Amino acid sequence: MAKDPFYYQLDADFRGTYVRVPTSEHTYEGWAREWHYDQHAILLYDAVRDDGEKVGPVTINEPETVERIESGGPIREIAVDAIAPSPYNAREYDNPDHQQFVKQTRERGHLLTFPAVRPLSEDEYETVGGHKRMEAARRAELDEIAVRVLDLDRWEAARKFVDEHIPIEGGDERGMYGQEEIDHAIARLREAWSDERLRRLTPLTPYLEEKLASTRSEALRQGYLAGHEAD
Repeated sequence: MAKDPFYYQLDADFRGTYVRVPTSEHTYEGWAREWHYDQHAILLYDAVRDDGEKVGPVTINEPETVERIESGGPIREIAVDAIAPSPYNAREYDNPDHQQFVKQTRERGHLLTFPAVRPLSEDEYETVGGHKRMEAARRAELDEIAVRVLDLDRWEAARKFVDEHIPIEGGDERGMYGQEEIDHAIARLREAWSDERLRRLTPLTPYLEEKLASTRSEALRQGYLAGHEAD
């Protein structure tokens, strides 16, 4: 069956944009991936319901309205080999769950969402969101994937990484790094940025204070600060 030109234009106009779609039960916001012209339906990635539930990919049949809202960056098809991992990423991906995800990604031929990247040069990018998904795309040997391109500098990318991976004391730790991963990530962050600047990032403050206190204690134990202590 030939594709309806009306839905062809809708697909061209909305694909890769962030949209709001109300239904009789809920309102969804997410990235428009595709119009299913034969079903009169729209497929959203990274969808969130109006009750705060993150539902991921969802197909909404017979939508009455689709509102395009702030996109937060264009969606582009980019070669997987052109996208480098974050220099702060410390997560291991050899667990069975991720291996299964890689298998499903290979069979599907695409991801079910849009990882976020930032441009490093005209044809080089760095992952700033969706690190597990990007690793799955690499291991599944996909040639190209659709990604969201964000205009972030180095510091903004570091701040985003910390906000999404380092838990705040007493906060929700679901999906966040464990202690060993936190230690590795902070070591890499400290190679790139001064402790003074990293202290501006609230999640890092207690970890940095602990590390600095440990360094000072070790220095005292070794006698390096004995002269200062005598003063």
